[in-house]
Amino acid sequence: MKLLSVKQAAALLGIDDSRVRQLLRAGTLEGQLVGGRWLVDGSSAQQRKKRGSVTSRSLSVRNAWGLLAALSGQRALDLSDAERSRITSRLRDIAAHDGLPVARLGQLVRTRAECRRYRVHSGLLPTLLADPDVVRGGVSAAARVGASYLAPGKAEIYVHPDKVGKLEAGFGLDLDYAKGNLLMHVPPGEAWPYLRSNAAHGESGDAPAAVVAVDLLDLQEDRGDIAAAELLQQLIDNFQKRVEAE
Repeated sequence: MKLLSVKQAAALLGIDDSRVRQLLRAGTLEGQLVGGRWLVDGSSAQQRKKRGSVTSRSLSVRNAWGLLAALSGQRALDLSDAERSRITSRLRDIAAHDGLPVARLGQLVRTRAECRRYRVHSGLLPTLLADPDVVRGGVSAAARVGASYLAPGKAEIYVHPDKVGKLEAGFGLDLDYAKGNLLMHVPPGEAWPYLRSNAAHGESGDAPAAVVAVDLLDLQEDRGDIAAAELLQQLIDNFQKRVEAE
């Protein structure tokens, strides 16, 4: 296996070093930590380059969440009328293509949260997923929101930035970007009301379907892409109906 430095991988993919490290921490680019420094799997970097998934420009964090909210038919974020108009136009453009370009949608919102990968005892996962400070995302919410995807032994959650330390201490979470079984997304606090929209007061819940779908896209695998495409097509169809009714 050929290993690349972060700088070499960044040059190959046409992105900056910090984005390479973000992809490694999220597990969407394969690599390993050696002496505190990342080494990137050359084959994984080549595959990602072929997919073309790192070359398109992403939205700002604020607008990424605005797009996800619009796709779900919600107005949870305090966006200006101009921002909402641009997001609506972007979704209309995506919907106008023959066949939903799911990779493009995933690229637009990849900035939505910081990603951290932890190792946690598998026996604690059910309790963690039921914690009131957690919103289940991706692989942990897929089946609940109608996506045909299962990943036994793995978990994916969204956590408010103010609650990360509490969960780390309470569940003994150890950072392990290479082999961790828990993927934690830490979004900005302003996204939290939208993320909590499917949760009862004081209880954990599942992220909205649009968020779960783009989480599955981040897996960079065929099963996840297929499940995400089916779910996103439903959301896009519903979006078009809402726009036509306005």
